Amino acid sequence: MTMLNDDQFAEKHSIVNELFINTADDNYIAARWCFHENLNVDFFWLAVHCLEKYLKAALLLNGHSSRSYRHDIIRLYEAVKPLAPELLPKTLVKPSDMPINVWRQETVEQFVRRLYRDGQADNRYQLYGYSRQAEDLWKLDQLVFSVRRLCQPLELHFFDEKIVGLPDETRRQRMSKDHPCSWVLRARLEETIEGKRGTSLQHAALNWNRPFAPENYKHTEMEYRSSVQNPVLVRRIYDPLAGGAENLADADRLWDWVKSSIQLPKDLIDEIEIERENMKNKYS
Repeated sequence: MTMLNDDQFAEKHSIVNELFINTADDNYIAARWCFHENLNVDFFWLAVHCLEKYLKAALLLNGHSSRSYRHDIIRLYEAVKPLAPELLPKTLVKPSDMPINVWRQETVEQFVRRLYRDGQADNRYQLYGYSRQAEDLWKLDQLVFSVRRLCQPLELHFFDEKIVGLPDETRRQRMSKDHPCSWVLRARLEETIEGKRGTSLQHAALNWNRPFAPENYKHTEMEYRSSVQNPVLVRRIYDPLAGGAENLADADRLWDWVKSSIQLPKDLIDEIEIERENMKNKYS
């Protein structure tokens, strides 16, 4: 059964709006603030959170289940694309006033994979480190704008019912024409943009936000910064092995403590074990 002929549509829409769209809006606003404040771990974590929820809302409001995807935004994006491929970006576009040397070209799918790598749950503890590019916020804004507007029944008519004298079009059709109101969901992001939640949140949501900010919005001065964080396990587990054979015993003791005391993903443990053996074999 699609949402269009569901007699519980209003109730289901309310559940999706509260569980997914409103919480995603808050995550998105917080992610933007973290980016501007160089809180990079939380920027990636919140960026993945908001995209996960928007993607799940798009599936649910268009008659699909969201259960099997967990937090995997790579699989979620692949599942959402067939809903409206014509409404999702084929490429992420550099803003006209951004210096060309700070924009790194990548596909939408590459950006989604990179976000997930640096913002996935296991990286809350910086097990893998991160690589923040100067343009990441602008790419996130473009992706959120495109995905968020799919969080509505795409085949529902724009005015919910046919009205004499007005175009009889679905929301998908109106979005294809870039109708200025087609993205409006009347959720927390809209309240924030209108200033109903205070000027601080409004500024966090709109500052240098090309897709969502009004043309007359006054943006603050922008600095374009990149940042890279190597994981502590590389420094503490690998680097001593590279320092010489005399460090092997201490390196083994430290690695044994890490494995017995800290919860690590199995694939990461296996990867470290293989790399440690390769490094130690150089001394045999």
